[in-house]
Amino acid sequence: MPLKTLLIVLVTLALVKSSPTFKNVEFKGYSVFTLKFSRAIVEASTLKTELPDQIYDHLEFIEQSIPVLKEGSVSDIEDLDELTIEKCKLKTIEAGAFKNLPMLRRLSLKGNCLEEIAEGVFNNLRISILDLSQNQIKLIRDDALTSLPNLLTINLADNVISEWNKRWFYQVPLLTRISMQNNSLETIPSKAFPNLKGEKRYGKVRLTLNLIFSHNQIKEIEENAFEGIENINNLWLDHNKITNFSDDLLEKVNVKDLRLEHNQIRCLNGNLSSIIKAEMTHMDGNPFDCKCLEKVQKWAEEKDRKLDLFYSEMHCAADRIKKKMSDFEKRLKDINAGKEAEEVNSNQRIEDEIEVFSE
Repeated sequence: MPLKTLLIVLVTLALVKSSPTFKNVEFKGYSVFTLKFSRAIVEASTLKTELPDQIYDHLEFIEQSIPVLKEGSVSDIEDLDELTIEKCKLKTIEAGAFKNLPMLRRLSLKGNCLEEIAEGVFNNLRISILDLSQNQIKLIRDDALTSLPNLLTINLADNVISEWNKRWFYQVPLLTRISMQNNSLETIPSKAFPNLKGEKRYGKVRLTLNLIFSHNQIKEIEENAFEGIENINNLWLDHNKITNFSDDLLEKVNVKDLRLEHNQIRCLNGNLSSIIKAEMTHMDGNPFDCKCLEKVQKWAEEKDRKLDLFYSEMHCAADRIKKKMSDFEKRLKDINAGKEAEEVNSNQRIEDEIEVFSE
């Protein structure tokens, strides 16, 4: 590389590295949901230097311009419970951007321009709620979501994630809600959730897993996908492209609410006791074969299982009525055709009689 070009690159990198994280932005501070202050930052590399000497537990940046959170930019803020950076055109978060935030419970980065979650950004944070929804995330590194000891809920909805990674959520023992709706997943792989196994408790409170995969492109759920999980409160797989839901997928799993509506399921085959086992199973909006639907409904009634099939049932009822109307119309046509033939024959006989009489 020519010396001149090298110098330009080095100068550019130095300027990027030295440029401030916060420039001409405004933020607000709250304490117990009450606004305590509103501040403007002309230029700063770290947020701590801009904080007033006031009591607060929540800092909020909304609709500002913060394209990069650099290493150490949000650090050493001891009393911060909640941090909101939403709709701020945030595209990059460097490893170590969040340091020494011992009381941080909720972190919302909703509605930004994030495309990748790198390792070292969230690891070892003691947050309970992480909201990464409404970004442009398509890649989450293998170890980017590990070692989050207090994480209860993660929201990854409304991104462009196309592949589920089994390595996510290692050493995240309390995680009970994963929101992945409105992404681009096509497959839930075999043994997809090895790091979600085991009983979960928050103090004396027993926690139950919620897996929200609505509105993806899921076509296949591989064998043993839920292996190791014993209890799921909400398993939502609605508005996907699933054609088959095998009877062994939930064989050892207790489910409270199962949503399979608006997929491409035409029939349920195999042991229905292993499929329709939730307290409520939603299967409406699938293109059911009506004979199969009748069989499933009859089984559910006999076993006293709750099954939501209202519109599918209406569709099959409408088809039956349509068929009966079609058969009725055909009979009417046949009857009318017979009457017309009989009338023609009758007229012919009269004409023949007149002709004979005339002779």
